[in-house]
Amino acid sequence: MASTLGTGAGSTLSNTLKIAVWITFIVLLGENTAKVDACGRSRVYLLNNEYHNIVIAINENVPENPELLDRIKEIFTDASAFLYRATRYRAFFKEISILVPKSWKDNPQYRKPEFESYDMSDVIIDYPDEEAGTGNRPFVINPTPCGQLGQYMHLTPQYVLDPAVASYYGPHDKVIVHEWAHLRWGVYDEYPDPLNGQHFYAGVDGVIEATRCSATIKGRRITLNGEACEIGDNNLPEADCRFLDDRREDGYTGSLMYKQFLPNMMHFCDNDTFAESSGDLHNRAAPNKQNRMCDGMSIWEVLREHDDFKDGANEPRELGVTTPDFHIVKQTNKRTVLVMDISGSMEANDRIEKLGQAVSHYILNTVDDGELVGIVVFSDSAIIKSPLVNINNDTRSSLLSHIPTRDDIQGWTSIGSGLVKGLEVLEDGDQDAAGGVILVVTDGEENRNPTIEDVMPTLISKNVTVDSIAFGIDASDNLETLPAATDGRAFFYSEGTNSNALNEAFTTSAQRDKSVVERPIQLYSDMIMMTQNYTFEVYIDSTIGKKTEFTLDYLGRRSIEVSLTQPDGAVIDSQSDGYELDETFKVVRINIPGEAQVGKWSVLIKNRQANAQSVSINVQSRSRRADVYPILVTSQWSNQVVTPPSKQILYVSVSKGYTPLLNAEVMATVERPNNEPVELMMLDNGAGADVTQDDGIYTSYFTEFSGSDRYSVKVTVNNKDGRTVVSPSRIIGVGALNDPTQDLPSAAPNTPAGDFQRVTSGGSFTCEGSACEADSGTDLYSPAKIVDVVVSRVSYESKQVTLQFTATGDDLDQGKASSYEIWMDIRFEAMYFGYERTTKLTQAVMKMGILTAPKQAGSVEFFTFEVPSRGEMSFYFVVVAVDDADNKSPRSNIVSVSMRDFSESNLPFSIPVFTAIVAAGVALLLVIIIFLLICCKCCCCTDGKKSDAEKQKKRKQKAKEKKKVKNDKVAIVDESKSEPISHTNEVVTTDEVVIVYNTSSQAPSQQNGHAATNQHIAITAPEPIYTDVEEPKPNNKIIVAPAVDGKVIYHVPTKQGNVSNLKSRFEK
Repeated sequence: MASTLGTGAGSTLSNTLKIAVWITFIVLLGENTAKVDACGRSRVYLLNNEYHNIVIAINENVPENPELLDRIKEIFTDASAFLYRATRYRAFFKEISILVPKSWKDNPQYRKPEFESYDMSDVIIDYPDEEAGTGNRPFVINPTPCGQLGQYMHLTPQYVLDPAVASYYGPHDKVIVHEWAHLRWGVYDEYPDPLNGQHFYAGVDGVIEATRCSATIKGRRITLNGEACEIGDNNLPEADCRFLDDRREDGYTGSLMYKQFLPNMMHFCDNDTFAESSGDLHNRAAPNKQNRMCDGMSIWEVLREHDDFKDGANEPRELGVTTPDFHIVKQTNKRTVLVMDISGSMEANDRIEKLGQAVSHYILNTVDDGELVGIVVFSDSAIIKSPLVNINNDTRSSLLSHIPTRDDIQGWTSIGSGLVKGLEVLEDGDQDAAGGVILVVTDGEENRNPTIEDVMPTLISKNVTVDSIAFGIDASDNLETLPAATDGRAFFYSEGTNSNALNEAFTTSAQRDKSVVERPIQLYSDMIMMTQNYTFEVYIDSTIGKKTEFTLDYLGRRSIEVSLTQPDGAVIDSQSDGYELDETFKVVRINIPGEAQVGKWSVLIKNRQANAQSVSINVQSRSRRADVYPILVTSQWSNQVVTPPSKQILYVSVSKGYTPLLNAEVMATVERPNNEPVELMMLDNGAGADVTQDDGIYTSYFTEFSGSDRYSVKVTVNNKDGRTVVSPSRIIGVGALNDPTQDLPSAAPNTPAGDFQRVTSGGSFTCEGSACEADSGTDLYSPAKIVDVVVSRVSYESKQVTLQFTATGDDLDQGKASSYEIWMDIRFEAMYFGYERTTKLTQAVMKMGILTAPKQAGSVEFFTFEVPSRGEMSFYFVVVAVDDADNKSPRSNIVSVSMRDFSESNLPFSIPVFTAIVAAGVALLLVIIIFLLICCKCCCCTDGKKSDAEKQKKRKQKAKEKKKVKNDKVAIVDESKSEPISHTNEVVTTDEVVIVYNTSSQAPSQQNGHAATNQHIAITAPEPIYTDVEEPKPNNKIIVAPAVDGKVIYHVPTKQGNVSNLKSRFEK
């Protein structure tokens, strides 16, 4: 299984850097391509309407199955054709590689990887979590802003192979294109979030509308338990009210980002300039995620600004064939070459000793048996110390002998020469370097040729991935450029007193392309300066416990002593098995045999010398069971190079497999140049930089730059207050909505995560430009846009409205804003196109909340105020935050409130309100039903005195009768028939009545000797109740249901013999 934020994946480039890198790629390719500037990990490009370099990777846990490969080909062939139509003949899938696990048998049709790797794949095929309530739901990891590339698409083997499973979400081709839009173009869903979304909103004139796109889609409102919806405190339908779309309607074809399973969904929505019909017109007023995150833009408006289609790229082209070319590629054992600097500067600050400790830990405890590792050292020239060797117990020891020491230090710095030798190691024995990894560690500026720039084109063309670790502040600036160009990652070790970033970088780099159940998971990482004894605690949770190792590096003349106390009180010390003192590299290693006990482990470190010495502490473990996913934390920056006021975002994913963990404490410590580290509290609240609330991806902007140099981050995660839960009902990412007509298994409730802790490195980035300086004197950032404004309460009597939202900051989502502005209008368009020309509310109208006293970013704000009027109208609001330099945030999402009267005296959703005539008719119907029930009981008693033959004869006679319709506005409709009941052969047209057909194949039930049938009376109301259609269902009470063209259905369960009485009484 892949990490959720793409461990080992390349991060975003800045615009300048990205252009430079892709100029190189374009020269190599020889043609123009469209490539996305975002934090995704994809090598996909669109050229002449053809998508190339798509990689579908099958997880190691999935057993070999040729049928799976065939089904993948079928599904993506169909999806390619549908994508071509949905993009208006501008794009389809041309080249797709399917990456199969290395555990699958060799096949002559399988080729070796070139650029394909598991961690860089676009689509992952893997099993769902064992306890996941989301089942086989397709989804995409996409925590990025609107229009930016996501991480990957996730499909399960069951979804691919089993049509019954796939039917929960609709046709494969629609689902794949729906998810591709998330992944490639960075658009969002247009349906309300099933768990915490807003399902209805106030439209024009206070009319209650369902959250949908397009607005022409019709349907009915019903609670989750099948009852009629009522109005809640916010003058909208109650929280468990849902909108069920009418599948019989054909007045729409968009939008695919709404509910892809609907039969008529064929296109993405567009604005009123380009939409082909009202059924494709974007509904920018709907409070869905697409409107919140993309500022009301339609899907096509985002697409037209995307590199794939911008400025007329990939214009429509007539094609006869859209079938992709598929290639089957088999994973190989991971190959890594360590390229280490031994130039003169590595002698300072114990650098060569620290490097030796980190590399020894990497070789002994981090890389797995079966991997291939080689070693190269360089100064002004390079030497191959070891070719690639297959890792086992014997080769680990031999590799340790090739780790450079102080005796090897000499000369100047030519990083390019080390990279060239690393490439030679990968190609030794006529091997293809493609897919290999070079991990380069250096502390110096390049002062000898060849340089990084000299060899970068060769590395790119040979599909080699390069990770870099910048050792100290003087390391070459190109150490970020190279990983960015080769899909690698950049790390930075500042050599700060409390920094353990060197070890964290080696561990994070080693996780690339490893299954979650196989990769090392860091639990604790710290660097301390100790004078006497030092103690700390580590929690080992139930998801991990195998290959648990405590590694402590020291630099003093005398070794340290370490003892561990297990949860059961037993002590492990220097006399215990698994305890090792390595005086060559000055390391204490304690390996826990078997499975480590679950619970709190206490660690005591004794300093055996009088002077203080620094000690590096590392604790790691692995998954306890191969069939249970461990708690996993991954992290990455949005950009590897940032030039303020460009924004830098840190993403941290916390999950158990693919299931998110909520309410975790996630802290990021950012090491800065020439200044103290700063801490970021990462939040998963759907505000600020965080795109989705409660998806397990914790996010924050970073704004506290202190110089034009490197920054690195260490992330720690724990369950500090016992509030963290595993949430099986959610996914990490955004996914296809399931069809509510399908009986999808319900999700399990949230479960406590228990005590746990994790540590990871998010890598490094470089800040460029004068604005990076802390004393630049410019306020670079305005408050972040508020995206979660909702109406929490409405009072018709007092005309009071309460708005709720999450506080933003002074600089994006950091700090505290200086004030708020709340703007109001009765027209949505006025608010959308120019809110500053609407009415700004003052403190004088506020009943609760102080506009000039915002709370700390991340806090919940409430503001209550009185609106000027009420009745058949809606009010629209936006919120703007202002900082101390008078910088204003973009306007918030637009929210609306209906000021109609929805008191108990009115029917729910009476929009417009029923006239007195219709209301009286409803009351009369209630009286009639009671009367009929009494009559039915009497009739049953009388019939009991008759012979069975007479009763049977009468029932047959009545069943054959046709009742004449006296009023062309009223008709009795039998669900089991295809036309209205009438004395004559005249058929009442559907323009005058609504005919509801019986969809059940079950025969009518027998009640008291009578065949029970469900019938309807259809009348014409003076005006429409709703803008959409409701299909009534049999029930034991009268249901007032809306219909098209102003008709209203009163659904009355009756016995067939009482139909005429009911109709005649109603007509009177």
